[in-house]
Amino acid sequence: AEVEEKVEKVHEQQTKDDFYLLSELVHDYIGIVGSVKDAFNERVKAWQAWQSIQRDLNKRRENKVKAELASKQDRVNQLRQEIAENERQLDMAQENFEKISRIIKKEFEAFDVKKCKDFKDTITEYLENMLKSQESLVTHWERFLPAIKQMEP
Repeated sequence: AEVEEKVEKVHEQQTKDDFYLLSELVHDYIGIVGSVKDAFNERVKAWQAWQSIQRDLNKRRENKVKAELASKQDRVNQLRQEIAENERQLDMAQENFEKISRIIKKEFEAFDVKKCKDFKDTITEYLENMLKSQESLVTHWERFLPAIKQMEP
């Protein structure tokens, strides 16, 4: 009965180690996936803003050509200013998109290195704890072995 109680305690500790080590690892990865999703959503927004400005710029250029053909000089001058402003906005939007893309790439590279190491360390710790549990079980049963041998007929 004493050995069974010790074995049960070892199993309980192993279960706790399994749960806490692995669930913490999974929890971290779930959080990271959420962050990645948010980062890509920001990248999509930056892309959409850039493309929206590009479409707006194209429309203004078309309207400028139409105004030039219609000899509406006031409208042409106004559209030139708007086009210049749109081109500035377009450059800023493109730079924003590229900046977000660079940051995401840099973060993924850092994640790859750090999280691979974290994953390896966690699995190593898990396996070491499992090995200690098994060694502890063997020790308990080996201590009980002489008592079993004495009971043999």
